[in-house]
Amino acid sequence: MVKALLRFALITGISMLLTPYVTRLFDQLAQKAPEGSFLEDALHEFSSRYSTTLIRSFGETLGDLVLPSR
Repeated sequence: MVKALLRFALITGISMLLTPYVTRLFDQLAQKAPEGSFLEDALHEFSSRYSTTLIRSFGETLGDLVLPSR
């Protein structure tokens, strides 16, 4: 039970700390992309939707490495 709470706290903490930085990075890259291009649209999509999922997956992986579920 304690391990599960620690893993949840680790994943949530990493997600909350890193998501704004990843979102800002994708926004900056989108500004440098050609106007109206597919790349610009994709980077905006990553910025708005997928950065949270990306960071959450990273946190879960790190949680599995630090606090294995076994």
